Amino acid sequence: MGKSYSIVYVGDISNALSRNGLNDFMVLNNQLTVLYTDDDFNSLRLNRIEEIAWWQEGRPISSLIQIGEGISDGETVSSASQVEYIENNPYITVKGEGVMIAIIDSGIDYLHPDFINDDNTSKIISIWDQNGNEDEKSPPQGMIFGSEFTREDLNRAILENDPSLTVDNIGTGTIAAGIASGSGRKNPLYKGVAPKSELVVVKLREYEGTFLEGRINYINNDFLAAIKYIIDVAEKENKLTIINLTVGERSRSVILTNLLDTFEFLTRTGIVVVSGAGNEGNTNIHYEGILKNLSSTDVILEVGNQKALDITMCPNGPGRSGIQLISPSGELSYRVDYSPDNEVYRGKFNLENTTYEIQAIYPWLLSGNGEVYIKINNIKPGIWTIRTFPEFVTTGEFDLYLPNGNLISSNTKFLDPNSFTTITLYGATDSVITVGAFNDKTNSMWIGSSKGPIRARTTIKPDIVAPGVDIISTFINQEYIKSTGTGVSSSLTCGVLALIMEYISLEGGYQRNSLFTQVLKTYLMLGATKSPIYTYPNDSQGYGILNLRSTIEAIANNL
Repeated sequence: MGKSYSIVYVGDISNALSRNGLNDFMVLNNQLTVLYTDDDFNSLRLNRIEEIAWWQEGRPISSLIQIGEGISDGETVSSASQVEYIENNPYITVKGEGVMIAIIDSGIDYLHPDFINDDNTSKIISIWDQNGNEDEKSPPQGMIFGSEFTREDLNRAILENDPSLTVDNIGTGTIAAGIASGSGRKNPLYKGVAPKSELVVVKLREYEGTFLEGRINYINNDFLAAIKYIIDVAEKENKLTIINLTVGERSRSVILTNLLDTFEFLTRTGIVVVSGAGNEGNTNIHYEGILKNLSSTDVILEVGNQKALDITMCPNGPGRSGIQLISPSGELSYRVDYSPDNEVYRGKFNLENTTYEIQAIYPWLLSGNGEVYIKINNIKPGIWTIRTFPEFVTTGEFDLYLPNGNLISSNTKFLDPNSFTTITLYGATDSVITVGAFNDKTNSMWIGSSKGPIRARTTIKPDIVAPGVDIISTFINQEYIKSTGTGVSSSLTCGVLALIMEYISLEGGYQRNSLFTQVLKTYLMLGATKSPIYTYPNDSQGYGILNLRSTIEAIANNL
């Protein structure tokens, strides 16, 4: 599918790109655009366009939901969310009505009865299938690929029992939608948290075999375009909106901002973004080290059978460092140190027939610190060494990250990993409610849930944790299945937030002006269950375990 780039710009970016023969782009807001090019495009051309303040090639992202087998030993959404408290309370009648929940993942099985209203209409407002054929059905306004299906299209397909408009081939999107919003029309036992909420869905474009044959990933630039689409729908519908991030980019140690912060609309009252914390708690994708003056540090990386690999180095603080790769046969790459040219250094390990690219960036826009990005193609299995060099040391602390563990071989790992500081990039900022995964069966954290801290900040991440192990929800082919992960936990939290937002709107007179992310996050923190054996907040559980009843009570005391 070629390459893509996130571009932060000033001025007239449309004219600037067109003037340079770059015509496949989408302007997402007044700071951000995404550009699509052929595979042979030379990215250094972007440095010569004065309207471009910063750019970055597309980065792989992946689902935060792990699909289980069947439904045996699974937990219902009602039990996990404690929504029975509301259902059994005659004075609270909220079910998420008037709230739109956005799902950005693998699509949705729109013929599943749990997404069809009693009058045989769809509870889905619209779907943007980024894989769709635009010759048969047009993409959304302002977008350059895929197909948009409106509620009218979906209602017609329901009437004709036509499953062909758009298909969820994987199932994670259908799972997320069912947890948050499923009506339980097929089986009331498995209804979602907020059955009267509505849905808007984006099926992300799929990229197969980026790192490992047969593995599907998505790209962050398509995801950012999905955010723009959700915003457009939210403005048109004028509904309370919750955006559920069940996909995540790789973890980062120091994040001051991310590209979601370029969307001013997301800061408005009545608009909330919820993200899974990440599923990297036990995947060995993170290494933590300290550089000392005048001495290099060698980090050992075991690589399994896979096509390619990306490695990111993140210094903690304003220090700068160099880097060098050593192949299993002992060949050395170029030593790449920072130089203010945004140069991409390319080379080859001749014995392995492996090519590589290294780019040292300082400062990296999203952290203010440095970042070194390494891309290795046709990588061979064996023991690789990443040699880091101090150039200018402050704290000397640095972190190395591999791609998300579900995108690479299980045998690709750091030999001395660290499970902390593994929060996914999109969940790392204050503007997002970040949710880790708790295991109700063992009354303990799920081992795969990513942990904080976010370095160089006082921000606690995750904000809270919620049940996320073996939760039963809707699945493709109009079935149900259990699933696990922080994307499950975020979906559960989205459903709870839909109930809370409706409750505040009804009980407090329509207090839309109070429905800011920070306010709602505070309510979740106040209501969270805290075990007496732990100190809160902490890097694993944040401010505690999601508790719907206590949260509603905390809100009632403040209305």
